[in-house]
Amino acid sequence: MTQDPRDDPRWEQVRAVASRPVPTPPGLVERVLRSVGGVRGGRTTPPLDLPSAGGKTQVSERALVLMTRKLAAEIGRDLGGVHVSAVALEDDVLQVLVTVRFGVEAAAADLLRRRVTEALTGQLGSAPPTVNIHVVDVHPD
Repeated sequence: MTQDPRDDPRWEQVRAVASRPVPTPPGLVERVLRSVGGVRGGRTTPPLDLPSAGGKTQVSERALVLMTRKLAAEIGRDLGGVHVSAVALEDDVLQVLVTVRFGVEAAAADLLRRRVTEALTGQLGSAPPTVNIHVVDVHPD
């Protein structure tokens, strides 16, 4: 039987940090709502032009966000203990918000970023926008 991670003495550090209110970063709500609106098709934006060997690849913001979310979710499952909460494109940078299981090493975020970038490059046939990974929460199980 595995031990409940909440019984780990280090969990007190997480509880202490979690008890402090964290202000919402400026613009976060607008970015998330804009991303949700784009995914649902509520608005249209011009396609992104991604340079490729033969010219350029055009991809819609909606398609890019959905593709990134799907790939990141699959890679997070493969890594274990990493759950994708949201994906948004802001200022031509993909922002991926994740929740990790307590005990998952912080290096998992960098590994997720590298693997998502590689997977997107394979899908798009050209380099994707920069991918940032933000660990926004920790869960005990």
